[in-house]
Amino acid sequence: MLYQRRPILRDVAGEAGVSHMTVSRVVRGDRRVAAATQARVEAAIARLGYRPDPSLSALAAYRTRGGGGQGSVLAFLHCDADGFSRQVFDGARSEAGRLGYSVESHQLNRLPVAQRRLGATLFHRGVRGLLFGPSQTPWKFEGWEWEHFAPVSLGVLSHHPPMNSVALDYFDGVVKAGDYLRAHGCRRVGLAVDAALEFRTGHRWLGGYLTHQLFRRIPAYTGSPSNRKALLEWCRKHHIDGVLTIHRNVWLALRASVSRFAFLNAFECPPGVACVDFEARRVGVEAVRTVHHLLLNREFGLPAEVKSDSLQGFVVLHPGPKAPAPQTESAFP
Repeated sequence: MLYQRRPILRDVAGEAGVSHMTVSRVVRGDRRVAAATQARVEAAIARLGYRPDPSLSALAAYRTRGGGGQGSVLAFLHCDADGFSRQVFDGARSEAGRLGYSVESHQLNRLPVAQRRLGATLFHRGVRGLLFGPSQTPWKFEGWEWEHFAPVSLGVLSHHPPMNSVALDYFDGVVKAGDYLRAHGCRRVGLAVDAALEFRTGHRWLGGYLTHQLFRRIPAYTGSPSNRKALLEWCRKHHIDGVLTIHRNVWLALRASVSRFAFLNAFECPPGVACVDFEARRVGVEAVRTVHHLLLNREFGLPAEVKSDSLQGFVVLHPGPKAPAPQTESAFP
């Protein structure tokens, strides 16, 4: 059914066969809506080309809570300019468009004076929602007048000051991958990940590995993934029959000695090998839903109690790359 005028929320409700309140909840990202109903509403939204008007959402917030609106622009602040951050940004931009926002992309500077200047510029332009992108290292966000903004951090690393965040659940990923190896007969599972990259998970990979190991106490390999001799020595010394890794070099070095592998992400995973399937775009999608909720409820400033949404993956057999392999610097979230 095509509309000559811009479709409104009640048009979507009629198309999906639900109440307009149900459509409103789906648009706001309310998780209380049943998955099947949400899918039906989202399909109707796609068919009609419905786009919420954030200025109307702001007006509703004004009428019910008293106060000004939040604007229709979100700012995505890139801490790093790598492939993972770009994928997260793509997810954020897609979900923002569905909710009626546009997203600006800014490269964040570590200098307090530069951050203060950017914060002032965004505030005077009416931007209230801030998405601090993923980073390889912790950041100190300085110069921001937080009471004017609804900030959300994307990624597992802890920054200062603490704020609500959305990240992939690396701890759960290791446990699931370890369970997969055990289910396929492995009894002595080892973790082989570059130490600097493991740090970027906030040591969640190591924590999940140690939890999964219980009393076996097989030390993780933290040396160079390219050191074949050291890898083989580690493998033989600890009688390892299953390996958790993210490095193709580890797989190449040990595949003749180890029965099974499970990759903790898909970036370098060979075809037919098990991997934990995380979609980086989901981080951006969920972050926009979080900031949208904060804006509609006028929850500006840093939270008294910080909340973190962890997005879990699942183990699949990797089908192989759909595009050329990413550069080394972006081969890991």
